[in-house]
Amino acid sequence: MAEDKPQRKTSGRNPQRGQPPGGAGGAAAAVAASDGKIKETAPRESGGVGKNRRLASIRSRISIEELKNVYKRQVTLSQDDSVEPLFDPMAKAQECLKVVRGKTGVVYCSQMTNHHCFWDPQHVEKPERLLCILDRCLELGLLQECEQLECRAAKEEEVLNLHSPAHFGLLQTTSGITDQDKLEDLSSRFDSVYFHPGTCKSALLAAGGTLDLVDAVVSGRLQNGFAIVRPPGHHAMESEFCGFCFINNVALATRHALNTHGLSRILIVDWDVHHGQGTQQAFYSDPRVLYFSIHRYEHGSFWPNLRESNYDYIGQGNGKGFNFNVPLNSTGMANQDFLAILHQVLLPVAYEFGPELVIVSGGYDSAIGDCKGEMEVTPGLYAHLTSHLMALAHGKVAVVLEGGYYLPSLAESAAMTLSALLGHPCPSLMDPIIQPSESLQEALLSLVYVQRPYWKCFQYQGSFSLEKVRGDSDPKIFTPSLSFMGLTSSRPLRFPTRDYIEPQTPEALQRVDDKFQSLRQREGVRLRLEPRLCLVYDEGMELHHSLTEGEHPERPERIRRVWEMLCRVGVVERCRVLQSRRAQREEVELVHTKEHMEFMYKLESMDEEELQILQESYKSVYLHPKTNDCALLSAGSLLQVVEEVWQGRARAGVGLIRPPGHHAEPDQPHGFCFYNNVAVAARHAIHNLGCQRVLIVDWDVHHGNGIQHAFEEEPRVLYVSLHRYDHGLFFPSSEDANFDRVGRGPGEGFTINIPWNKVHKGERMMSGMGDAEYMAAFTQVVLPVAYQFNPQLVLVAAGFDAARGDPLGGCRTSPECYGHMTSLLSGLAEGRAVLALEGGYNLTTISYCMTLCAKALLGDPMPPLEAQLVPNKSAVQTINDVINTHSKYWSALCFQVDLPLQDVLQQGCGGGPQGVDSGVSGSEASLSPSPISIPSPAKSSPDSSPSTTATTSPYVSAPSSPAKPILMECEVKAGDVQECLPDSKETASSVGARPRTQQQKNSPNRTPHRPRQASNQSVGRQRSTPKKHGKISAAMQAAVASQSLVKGPTGVVCVERDKGGSPVETVVNQCLAFDLWQACSVLPSQPAMKAEVFPEKILQHLCSVSVMSGQHQEGTGDVSLQVAGSVARLLQEVLDGKFQNGMALMQAIDGLHCGVAMAVYSVLGIHRKARVVIVDFGNCVELGILEHVFSHEPRVLVLSVRQCQYASQSTSRNKERCSNFLNIDINCNIAENSRDYLTLAHQVLLPVVYEFQPDLVVMTAAFEWNIYPAFLSNMAGLFMPVTSDRLVMAVEIDQQGSKIAGEGIVGALSTLLGSSWHPKMMLESGSLRPELCQTILQVMKAQQGSWKSLRYHALASLVTSSSGKQESLLLNRLHQQIIKPQEDVSSEPKEQQCLKAGQSVCLVYSESMKEHISYADSTHPECPDRISCIFEQLCNFGIVERCHRLKPREATLQELERVHSSRHIKFMSGLQAMKPSELHHLANSFDSIYLHRRTNHCALLAAGSVLTTVDCVMSGSCQHGMAVVRPPGHHAERNNPCGFCFYNSVGVAAQHAITSHHLERVLVLDWDVHHGNGTQHMFESDPRVLYISIHRYDHGRFFPGSADANYNRVGLKKGKGFNINIPWNNGGMGDAEYLAAFLEVVLPVATEFNPQLVLVSAGFDAAVGDPLGGYNVTPECYGHMTKFLTSVGDGRVIVALEGGYNLTSISYCMTLCAKALLGDPLPSLSGNLTPCQNAVDSLTSVVGAHCKFWSSLNLKGKMVESPRKQNSFKSTQRPISSTTSAQAVDELAASLCQVNIGEASPRRTQTEEKKEETSGGELEGACGGSHEDSTTTLILSECLGAQELYAVVPVSWCPHLEEVQPVPDGTLSTSSACEECHDTSENWCCLTCYKVLCGRFVAEHMLMHGVCEEHHLVLSFSDLSTWCYACDSYVHNPALFEAKRAAHLDKFGLEPPECS
Repeated sequence: MAEDKPQRKTSGRNPQRGQPPGGAGGAAAAVAASDGKIKETAPRESGGVGKNRRLASIRSRISIEELKNVYKRQVTLSQDDSVEPLFDPMAKAQECLKVVRGKTGVVYCSQMTNHHCFWDPQHVEKPERLLCILDRCLELGLLQECEQLECRAAKEEEVLNLHSPAHFGLLQTTSGITDQDKLEDLSSRFDSVYFHPGTCKSALLAAGGTLDLVDAVVSGRLQNGFAIVRPPGHHAMESEFCGFCFINNVALATRHALNTHGLSRILIVDWDVHHGQGTQQAFYSDPRVLYFSIHRYEHGSFWPNLRESNYDYIGQGNGKGFNFNVPLNSTGMANQDFLAILHQVLLPVAYEFGPELVIVSGGYDSAIGDCKGEMEVTPGLYAHLTSHLMALAHGKVAVVLEGGYYLPSLAESAAMTLSALLGHPCPSLMDPIIQPSESLQEALLSLVYVQRPYWKCFQYQGSFSLEKVRGDSDPKIFTPSLSFMGLTSSRPLRFPTRDYIEPQTPEALQRVDDKFQSLRQREGVRLRLEPRLCLVYDEGMELHHSLTEGEHPERPERIRRVWEMLCRVGVVERCRVLQSRRAQREEVELVHTKEHMEFMYKLESMDEEELQILQESYKSVYLHPKTNDCALLSAGSLLQVVEEVWQGRARAGVGLIRPPGHHAEPDQPHGFCFYNNVAVAARHAIHNLGCQRVLIVDWDVHHGNGIQHAFEEEPRVLYVSLHRYDHGLFFPSSEDANFDRVGRGPGEGFTINIPWNKVHKGERMMSGMGDAEYMAAFTQVVLPVAYQFNPQLVLVAAGFDAARGDPLGGCRTSPECYGHMTSLLSGLAEGRAVLALEGGYNLTTISYCMTLCAKALLGDPMPPLEAQLVPNKSAVQTINDVINTHSKYWSALCFQVDLPLQDVLQQGCGGGPQGVDSGVSGSEASLSPSPISIPSPAKSSPDSSPSTTATTSPYVSAPSSPAKPILMECEVKAGDVQECLPDSKETASSVGARPRTQQQKNSPNRTPHRPRQASNQSVGRQRSTPKKHGKISAAMQAAVASQSLVKGPTGVVCVERDKGGSPVETVVNQCLAFDLWQACSVLPSQPAMKAEVFPEKILQHLCSVSVMSGQHQEGTGDVSLQVAGSVARLLQEVLDGKFQNGMALMQAIDGLHCGVAMAVYSVLGIHRKARVVIVDFGNCVELGILEHVFSHEPRVLVLSVRQCQYASQSTSRNKERCSNFLNIDINCNIAENSRDYLTLAHQVLLPVVYEFQPDLVVMTAAFEWNIYPAFLSNMAGLFMPVTSDRLVMAVEIDQQGSKIAGEGIVGALSTLLGSSWHPKMMLESGSLRPELCQTILQVMKAQQGSWKSLRYHALASLVTSSSGKQESLLLNRLHQQIIKPQEDVSSEPKEQQCLKAGQSVCLVYSESMKEHISYADSTHPECPDRISCIFEQLCNFGIVERCHRLKPREATLQELERVHSSRHIKFMSGLQAMKPSELHHLANSFDSIYLHRRTNHCALLAAGSVLTTVDCVMSGSCQHGMAVVRPPGHHAERNNPCGFCFYNSVGVAAQHAITSHHLERVLVLDWDVHHGNGTQHMFESDPRVLYISIHRYDHGRFFPGSADANYNRVGLKKGKGFNINIPWNNGGMGDAEYLAAFLEVVLPVATEFNPQLVLVSAGFDAAVGDPLGGYNVTPECYGHMTKFLTSVGDGRVIVALEGGYNLTSISYCMTLCAKALLGDPLPSLSGNLTPCQNAVDSLTSVVGAHCKFWSSLNLKGKMVESPRKQNSFKSTQRPISSTTSAQAVDELAASLCQVNIGEASPRRTQTEEKKEETSGGELEGACGGSHEDSTTTLILSECLGAQELYAVVPVSWCPHLEEVQPVPDGTLSTSSACEECHDTSENWCCLTCYKVLCGRFVAEHMLMHGVCEEHHLVLSFSDLSTWCYACDSYVHNPALFEAKRAAHLDKFGLEPPECS
């Protein structure tokens, strides 16, 4: 089959591959590039198809491993009966069609009035509280509407589920006490409690009634209910009575629902004015319960005066983030304050939480007049709060009475609550809604600050750095603070029982009564007995239809299908059906001009031909003789509904009308619209019905330009439109639809546009907005403004073309979301809401949408939305723009301020809001396990806090798989599923991914973004952690903590026997000469006590060895003690953190061989958890001592590298040691080859040490191992990053070698101090010594069983046929390039070269580079914030001030022409003069770029800045450099831009270094996740540049998708061998794989190359959380790699930014690289650092390709293959050859035969399956339609050696097979042309009506046929596959065989194979 082009580098989905001829997704994409309205079919290009067209037969690339693993997941899913095999977007809507509102229950009992206070008759908690509520509800007739539950007493075992036995026992004893004094005495022992003999009975009745009510609601017997009970309960704790409370009714019922009913998500809303600390304590660690309390606090001065009542108490353990306290710090809070709480916090969090039950602690002491609350909340507000909560949890709400002590407002408020539960309309709030109080704003912003690390709904406050604070007076910033003025003394022994409540004066009571009575008259309960809903529909409106297009989307069936569904589900019979009427001319002329009316009436007299000609003059309309009549009927029918509702004959109404109207302008028709129905209705309500304020909400996907223009100067009409805008590219394509159009004149501020800006990527539109975005807009903008506007009538322009599946809208809103929006709007205007049908062109979808809206108006419960829906980044930006624009008009929009990035409270807060998806809609993400909804918990240490270890995964997936779930442990907000697990029994790295089964089983952490599964046991729901600790993962924790990780002092100590003129003193003098010794902290030498460090068995061993050898000398023991004591103190100081590292200089005398070992032994006795590595070079520590001390000590790893006289002696020694001993014996005749030892360290020592993960490295070196000056410095530099620079060197010095050793020790000490200089290393000629190669291979073979780092090693499976010395092919050429130290570019003496001024780093950055932006896509990943966020982070870490700032400059023409052509430079220069539209069009000519007028300027600045850095470093002013630049450059080719890149900055810099600075060896290391094709092509023939790239390849499927990125591309001509590609072929690579690549390939080759300059193309898109890369590399790993590079060659390193698109990740990654260059300690790498087998295979291939070029990779010797590779299935990259094609097809067929969709598990072939590797690739149908929801597309692979061979496995059944009709006449003609356009290139046959029509890449006729006729199954004439539109999947079923057989016979003349 034909091969696809590789994926374009974009932020969204894959580019177009073969797709089906239609379907919802295809339709949306098909019109996305147009204006969004259907026009005439554009003529096809003659002579073939367009450039980007793909035929339906082209399949997505798939591998056999992916096939097996995806199928395994299918089988797993199929075993779970609860999982549907196919996703049905209408499933929830369909399930709720027959669900109607249930009954409301009420429970109360008169016996509860027995509880009263003997000694205080006026006590506020008195029986009258209960009686007044019942009286008021009876008066209003509310109780009669309810079903009363019999009240019973709770049982003892029920109470003990929450309270302690002692607590319950004490309560029981009060029943027998009648002595009032005893009762009062007992009461005084508790805070605010009185006892009565009837207290226990009353409390048990209250608890039992609450339990029964919750039981009835949860079971579905009741819809909702109200427990009117007393005494209250929410203050009662487990073992303490408190605050009038004895049994915590709500907490008890919640615990009962969790344990008995198995609920997993319960929302408790406590609006009592006193904090319910008892309820909070009961669930403070339980993530199944979200506790939300609104209470008076006044900084702790209000009762209960607890610190834990403040906003910063957010839960603990697994429950962290699930406790919300809204502290009210002032009195007088009113309706606007509580509405702000509802809209800004409660509703967003509740929708993200997705509760299964809502329980309300209904205290009414915040109501007006309550003496305890002193608030101003009106009773009507409680109806609104209750109504909004009823939209959650399928309407399951239980309200339980708590406090409330002003009886009139208590009774009215409770009655309002019950009225709302019964479905009565909410009253209008009479008090005007003004701006929330400043105190409330501060409280809410503080709450958002501490909670936004845990909840992604908090996206609407920005961030600022305290270091850049703009001043205290800046209204746009807010810094939270904490203050507590409550009780700090201990709990008193006695509490007052009398007179502790100050009574109100009679005058005050009278004022309150008067105010309340006035309010009650205006805002009382409204009992509406009229029908809830009226409805209008008339078949006469169907006469308007297109005369030319039979399948026009705006067709008559639209209203008929909706009406049929309303009838079918019983909605119509519950409504008042109105008689339609035609609008009168005077009514229509309220909006439209007379000329327009005359034009419309003339249509009736025109013939069809005239109408067809006339309609061409207008935009997107068709005309018919009946058009005017239908339009008048449509407008008049809506007027009929409005009149019915306004006059009180119905509560709400629905108009099933067409044609639509909201586009119609006053003087002309437009966009399917003729008369503006909603505008006419609004004018009619104002002018003829007396309405003063009308709210119009227009949620049609197209902007209602006609309505806006009709009312843009009218302050009585508030117009709010939510629509797709796409920066003006979407219909009606007018800037009037943007957020900055707010109205004119008196109407300014009364037009609110919420424009969605989802943009196109190439020719495909990214998924549009959905539930998450629309609900966010409602809570953040629509509802706050609507409540402040306080409308008297709500009109909804209800277009449903934003719904999922609509062919024009391209959005993903669900029917249930429309129901929720309707429900929220019905709380306004006393329920007077009228919906008028506008757009919506998928007949099935609009039927469901309108039906759910009607059911919402009828009060039926709405199905819950998907939990954890989070709006995408584009929507967040839009909403913020709207708020910022309208905040000056609407004071309710006052919460858009910036919050600090820093943790100002020192409680783990800060870091900004969590990142959200910049591409996939939150709604779309909900359909499959998206990265937002299913992050994996981080693997935490036992002592780690859950709040800092559980984190979300990245937010979008890699380019090759944008819609696949990311099951990674890290944030964020995207990557591939980890495919690289070392073996089936091992867990993944702490920053890698692991299987979901392991996540759920092993991790104690939790996240709120995981699908809720009811479980009685599991409380460990996963939850995201703060962004600071890892919006993108726990991997960010180490990077965050590194801010305080700075270089500590270096300690030194000398141990010498001879005083004066000793070798140690000589070396110290050399260090003093270089000012190194003065920079250290010198410790005095001190002996250790023998008993401290010498166990008895060691003393015996020492004595026996000394006697036998005859070497015992007097004083040996004293010297050993001196060494042990001195070194032990140095080790102790390092482990205690007082020193960063240290060096001990010891004179070469007897007794040293045990001193260091004993020092380590003694220190381990103090630091019992420390892990230590001893690296012993030579005989500094006797092996016998080490074995006796540490042979059974798992905390110590000993690496002993010793010289032996003969190589044969090493054989047995290398094999016969303990697992924590790794002994390497080397023949002494090779003691001066520095590269031998570096290779040994790279290939063996470092991998083992990283795997061991020590806390400290102790390196000892005997005097004979000072073999070359840089040896000690090299070794220190390599081992220091492993332990955050905690390294202690113990160096032995003899008399003869002190001068030689001195130079090495000077270099080593400078390395420990963090200086950048060290003695130069000479590059030896020749290959590695054969003896060393043999030794390394022997060690690896012997130790593979103990160390996975050696078992899974690139060299472990390297099998070569010859041994012995073999010269590298590069040696002669390379040695000619070697620059001797004295001949180097600097003419300074060696000593002066060593004395550069410390560790200096230069930095270049310019804000001007941010001017390059995308005109069309504000969410493009290559955004300006990439560099600013890095610079800001560098500032936060104090790095900028430590660097030398360089002035950026533009690159010159001469500099650019060294690598780029003149034509390319000219092209770039011409961009500045082009228009944005021209630039947008031009960008499509290139691969993955966007263009801006300032693109050339920014690209010149980026290249020039890197050049400036090179000049600074090469001049010696600085040792290292950093270039924070954009746009990136490494993809840019000589002649054209590519992949976000324009000028190849690093390529220009490398050539500049060679040309201008005369360098002969430049290393370019490119660790961007994408291959740097441009850099490679520029230098692939140049031996002066060694290019090494570590990148994702995926066998050529990953961008840039070129075979040039494979390992076998080694360079050309003279540059052969100087191009090294390390291609990863799977997703999920992380620290382990990158570390292995560095140690096994990069460092050995780089060391051998010995570069004079290292340039790093530092792309950070392989970092954890990156939306494009899909990898898991942590910031600290980038730091380690940078640190390694500083020890290579001359040590000059320049890091230049390339890619990286997660702003949090790249800022930390670059910061850690900067810290590495500055010499700061780096966080240690943690977790499993064993590379996956796929990575080992890649590295093995690289070594095999380059061992002939680089002697450091050429270790000859036959080794056993990696045990994991022996059973692996090895794929190739070669296409199938013609000679084996038949065999290949047979093999493919055999593989397919193993797949049986119907079986429970797949059969296995003889080849053993690989370990399961989940793919990150998006599975798309060959004909289109996204498969993110489907598990039926399986993948076949390169098992045949062919990249071109792919297959898709269909489903075996779908519910639409019944539509298949017999083949007419039993024959089909596969060569038939499309019946509409007569095209023959890509046609499909409908299996219902057997029409032959073209697919979506021709003229989309089958698309429209499938959508309009709902004929779901179609057969491809290209490959005879069958596609189902509704199931969005291929189908293979016997019901299809007849059609397939007929097509096969016609196409091939043969019977189809039996298996077809």
